[in-house]
Amino acid sequence: MRANTKRRRHVGKTFECIEPHIRNRSVLDLGCVAHDPEKRHGEAWLHELILRRAEDVLGVDILKDEIESLKQAGYNVTYGDVQNLNLNETFDVIVLGELIEHLVDFDGLFRSLDAHLVDGGKLIITTPNAMAVHWTALRLLKQDFVNSDHTCWFDSTTLAQLLSRYGFEPTRIEYIGDCRLTRNDPLQIGGWACERLLPDRIGKSTMIAVAQREDPSP
Repeated sequence: MRANTKRRRHVGKTFECIEPHIRNRSVLDLGCVAHDPEKRHGEAWLHELILRRAEDVLGVDILKDEIESLKQAGYNVTYGDVQNLNLNETFDVIVLGELIEHLVDFDGLFRSLDAHLVDGGKLIITTPNAMAVHWTALRLLKQDFVNSDHTCWFDSTTLAQLLSRYGFEPTRIEYIGDCRLTRNDPLQIGGWACERLLPDRIGKSTMIAVAQREDPSP
């Protein structure tokens, strides 16, 4: 899961939404490396949380040095570009934790997903919610808040449209309040308050979609 050093997040909240779908399943975790390996903000690491609940997990990332370090530490991970992936293996669930907003080749991504998801399997995507009010507030305040590697933003409509165009049906799209309360940081306090006081669609900072391949039968 990609970490944003400008955004202090409660990854455990995200995992609470993912856990029911990956429990005792085989999982392909795409973009498994945390950009904050020292966990500077005391955050959990999504890949580690998935390992605790899934039956079998393979992590994939394009960051070679980090993948090698994880391999040496005993993790089942491999180098690969999720936009052009061929592992000759299929999984019950594929997780993209805050990864899709970093990509440019959706044709390649969905070909990779098709090649690695079992029939009836689930796709889980988490991504920043473009409609969250505090993102707009940070823009107005001219604050750095977005990861410079991002190439796009999604809201529920655009993410559902993308999934549908590639033959996936969203079975659930919901919002996660994962902004960590940091008492000495007014901007973090503002984000935390937005997530609790505003309607989820415009208040919560993270969006999660669960999708399955559309039934081809009429």
